[in-house]
Amino acid sequence: MKCPKCKGRMFAEKYYDFVRSFDAWKCTCCGEVLDPTILANRARNFNSLIG
Repeated sequence: MKCPKCKGRMFAEKYYDFVRSFDAWKCTCCGEVLDPTILANRARNFNSLIG
């Protein structure tokens, strides 16, 4: 997978918070982190700007 920000290589990583764990993609170059929640929020914000 390529990073949408810098086009660097991304790898899967497991993250933990106080209640749960989740998987996300992290860029080796710029440190961008993407998971389903982040992508859904960005899509929602993008759609609200358009319409």
